[in-house]
Amino acid sequence: MAAGEGAAFDELFARHSGGVLSFLSRLTASRTEPEDLLQEIFLRVLTHAADFRPGAAFKPWLFAIARNAAYNWMQKRKLRAEVEVQTDFSSPAAPALLGTQSGRALAADPSARLLTQERTARLLAALEELPAPQREIIILTIFNGFTYQEAATITGDAEGTLRSRAFHALRKLRDRLKEPG
Repeated sequence: MAAGEGAAFDELFARHSGGVLSFLSRLTASRTEPEDLLQEIFLRVLTHAADFRPGAAFKPWLFAIARNAAYNWMQKRKLRAEVEVQTDFSSPAAPALLGTQSGRALAADPSARLLTQERTARLLAALEELPAPQREIIILTIFNGFTYQEAATITGDAEGTLRSRAFHALRKLRDRLKEPG
């Protein structure tokens, strides 16, 4: 590898490794395996760089490699049907869905912070109850910010199928998160 290629690879790793690691952690529900998978994924990127189509978006291609590596790992360990998604809202890669109210931080208000923690716990429990394909589209679009078109490139599924999965997933989440009473 030439010096310029090495610097470019280092830049790609620095720019994308955090998001890929977050995705892998949520998808595999493993504490240690995502770091090993991350190394494997970037090795694949390096060895299969010639397969990347010029003009195509790099990030969906990278996440498709990550998704395939994660599912291969889960299939080897027969975990694919039992995958649990971890969603850590304290992670900088996670969206700030529950930490603000009308744009103001809730850190100073203990009762609001407790309410946020309770809502977060309920959301995590509801998210874990979703079927794996529905969790995956929520992770890709909401937590990682991919468009449906990019998610379709990553998963190999039709964009309409993914929109349907997201619709049903969000409806299930809404129903499970309804306040009692």
